[in-house]
Amino acid sequence: MVLDNGRFLTQELANVTQMLEEHFRVVLSANKIAANILTDWLDEHKTVSKKDLAKVTSLEEKGDELKRILMKKLADANSLMQREDLLRLVHYNDKLVDGAEIACYHLAAVMDSWVPKGVLKKKLQELGALVLSIVTEQREAVRFLSINMETSMKKADEICRIEKQIDILQRDILQPLYTSEIGLAKILRLRDFVNVMEEIANLSEDAAITIRSLSLNLHT
Repeated sequence: MVLDNGRFLTQELANVTQMLEEHFRVVLSANKIAANILTDWLDEHKTVSKKDLAKVTSLEEKGDELKRILMKKLADANSLMQREDLLRLVHYNDKLVDGAEIACYHLAAVMDSWVPKGVLKKKLQELGALVLSIVTEQREAVRFLSINMETSMKKADEICRIEKQIDILQRDILQPLYTSEIGLAKILRLRDFVNVMEEIANLSEDAAITIRSLSLNLHT
């Protein structure tokens, strides 16, 4: 990997990349909680616990703290030509944690007396798996920035492929949702959950574009 000034990755950039990985561990943990809550509801008819909601809120707060540290680190950096791209990644990470927390609270509002069945259940299961997959790929793409640029680029391509699948799946979910025999409030709240999950995928796609830019800049 090459330096800002020409040959090797600077220690400054290496430190920022390491901190980004720590930030992303928080992102992935929050999104795993959301995915597990969805799975437990669909497969075992479990409602979300106050403990899980408190945990995801705690992760959101930890993510905010790491965001502030990262932004100060980037503001103080003297030689990083990639500052803007790195700031974008911090912003996307922050929104991914927020999205996971919001998704959990949307689910908590609909799961007390109803569980989807049939096509709707199957599509929601697919959505949860794909969103967790896209967030995992994004973490790996960031991790490989300091290890192997080509792998990082491949991960970015995979993120974009998954995002397209999630776009299609979102439309497939809304049709049976709107015809469900449940109250309007639950329909709207579950729709909001699906839209948040799709927004997480969109943010991951934006991050993939930024990762490609970083990879190209670090190769020059």
